[in-house]
Amino acid sequence: MKNIIFIAPPAAGKGTQSTMLKENYGYNHLSTGDMLREVVSSGTEFGLQVKNIIDCGELVSDELIISLINDKLAKIDGKPFILDGFPRTLNQAKSLDNMLDKDYEVIYLDLTEEEAIERILGRLTCSCGKSYNLNVDNLKPKVEGICDGCGKELVKRNDDNVDSFKVRYKTFLDNTKPLMEYYEDKNKLHKINVNRNVEDIFKDIVDVCND
Repeated sequence: MKNIIFIAPPAAGKGTQSTMLKENYGYNHLSTGDMLREVVSSGTEFGLQVKNIIDCGELVSDELIISLINDKLAKIDGKPFILDGFPRTLNQAKSLDNMLDKDYEVIYLDLTEEEAIERILGRLTCSCGKSYNLNVDNLKPKVEGICDGCGKELVKRNDDNVDSFKVRYKTFLDNTKPLMEYYEDKNKLHKINVNRNVEDIFKDIVDVCND
């Protein structure tokens, strides 16, 4: 199975597909957000330095993120990985290629702004990490408001509203256009329409992973 970089607008279902790849094919899901939270919670001197950077509202350097990624990759025993949350810009993509010694394919989960807004308004999350959507038939919880996995109450994120989403979506598009062109030029980009059944999307993703 091939290594994967996921690029997707908010509410495209990236987390759902990552979980399915992990559960069905043993992928390692490398989320840069999770990596940073892990470093901060470690309580080490390095973790405190990272916490101070984040608390000051500053961006963690690309070099630090890529170093964390390489450290994780060294511990996964050659299993395929999903890179989630990085790169977000063209400069980050180039830096990643300069430092990463693993081959990969890039999957763009394609969703229009209108489709994404509908999903955003129906999205619910659980503290265990699972996501659900009241506006997507096969992503609804079995019991309304309750997580299928752990039984905890589902909540709506504070930023899951139309105004906040439109700002996030525009920022995503502005950053992603040059990134997509970069990967297209390298023949690594695969666009997958996600406004359909989750299982059909997953089948197309698996085809890319196996190609």
